[in-house]
Amino acid sequence: MSVLLRALVLCAVAGLCQPAGAADLIFRDGYEFAARPSSRGEASRFLTQATFGPGDAEIDALAASSYAAWIDAQIALPPSYFLPYMRSQAGITDPLQPIPFAEFLQAWFVRALSAPDQLRQRVAFALSEILVVSERGNGLDNDGLALGAYYDILLRHALGNYRDLLEDVTLSPAMGRYLSMYRNRKPDPADNIQADENYAREVMQLFSIGLVKLNRDGTPLLVGGQTVATYDGDVVRNLARVFTGWACHCGPGQQCVPDPFPVEPFTCSTEHELVPYEAYHDRDQKRLFDGIVLPAGSDARPELERALDALFLHPNVAPFVSRQLIQRLVTSNPTPAYVERVAAVFENDGHGVRGNLAATVSAILRDREAREGQRGSASFGKVREPLLRLSALWRAFDVVWDDDELFPDDRDIHESHNQAPLRSPSVFNFFAPGYSPGGVLAAPGLVAPEMQIVTANFAIRLANDVSNRVFWGYRGGPMDDPQFVGVRLVRLARWEQSIRPAAGATEAPPGALDGLLDRCAELLLGGQISPALRSRVRARLLAVPADEPLRRVQNAIYLIATSPEFAVQR
Repeated sequence: MSVLLRALVLCAVAGLCQPAGAADLIFRDGYEFAARPSSRGEASRFLTQATFGPGDAEIDALAASSYAAWIDAQIALPPSYFLPYMRSQAGITDPLQPIPFAEFLQAWFVRALSAPDQLRQRVAFALSEILVVSERGNGLDNDGLALGAYYDILLRHALGNYRDLLEDVTLSPAMGRYLSMYRNRKPDPADNIQADENYAREVMQLFSIGLVKLNRDGTPLLVGGQTVATYDGDVVRNLARVFTGWACHCGPGQQCVPDPFPVEPFTCSTEHELVPYEAYHDRDQKRLFDGIVLPAGSDARPELERALDALFLHPNVAPFVSRQLIQRLVTSNPTPAYVERVAAVFENDGHGVRGNLAATVSAILRDREAREGQRGSASFGKVREPLLRLSALWRAFDVVWDDDELFPDDRDIHESHNQAPLRSPSVFNFFAPGYSPGGVLAAPGLVAPEMQIVTANFAIRLANDVSNRVFWGYRGGPMDDPQFVGVRLVRLARWEQSIRPAAGATEAPPGALDGLLDRCAELLLGGQISPALRSRVRARLLAVPADEPLRRVQNAIYLIATSPEFAVQR
């Protein structure tokens, strides 16, 4: 393991940047949690978990408010959908006209940077890594239309109900193509046709109940010291027959044919859910998990709804989904008690509603474990995903974008960041929730999912990317030129001015460099910078002539943004 990778892992377990204690604790449902941030740094920590990154204005607004008020205000905001923006940018009015995937990437960048509904956008991104659909699979190559429609489903339900989300995902044309439920036929031994098992397997393994039965706190249920499987091959085969008889709806204004299964002679509407064709639906009895039996003779839709109800009501769903959302937003290794508290809210939001994602996300973000970092536990935190490192840098330093055309480097963001939205290599996402790189994490049984895509070459590429954006991609810099269409530029003028020597002076104003470091730490590190990192960055700034304040600012940002302390969200 390289020195840099070792540093990333050690930072995750050694507590290099402990969060400040939260103030104004209140007591509810048997545990305490913070009501409001205790400092600007703590406001920044919260926004790092709940958005694509904090900026000064967002920090100030939250510091003057409370977590509950901020979350309520975010829930009240309408979704900033992708497809309307994509069509507008591409100049498309025909709902069936193809849209390149580059338009989806552009929409994602724009929403990550500037959408007001940041909580919804951030949760939708987390869900996109749980309920995975990818441009790299099964006929979705360069299909921005289908993938934009799928992402809008995630946005619509990100703060809604998980049962509704599960059904809309199941009947999404993008998911239907990706996991081959689309035009799935009932078994016909005479023609050697078997029901496709792909979606049936993944909707259980990845989207709802997982492979083994769980306690409410997310730990495996043990019987005789052994885990208990949630389902077996027979259940997969039976559930696969539930998902037979579904095909695309024809496009607007087209005449839908009575039988699209042999050859689909119309253009699919990617915004309309799949529709049932009963002649191809298996109407026999089906035995699912835990003794659940679906009786014979049912039409496709009511049977699908009963099967999804059974999945949704399974006791595994609350801890299974809650733990993964905690991992995506807050920490890779939540305690069982944290998972159980959130799972309890998933099961009942306080008003008898199961699967309320707004309440679940609120419980995740407001929990004392999230706000206080498990009181300094060494296992708290998570390695930042590459895209979240980039979005945090952009949002912290007021990125501007003068042209709504993707810059080539951002169009191929997966090349430098090993990650791009809706572009994972498989249905198992870029990284598995249970992945551990071993080493110092092995003995305590800790995981670091994001480390699965971190390699030595990747670490170098990412550092070079930050260097290019900070030292070249700033307003007034070399890349602020018409030839660089669509490039996003960080704005550093106000930072430069804050440390510029006064007329006739030979050094920055007293305390200016420390003030710069404090502000960078607030924005990028949740206000917590270790003495070692602070000393090293300060020494580097003093080595840069005082009459080059821009270079000092750039060095401060670059060194912090490429440090292990920034790489690990604490």
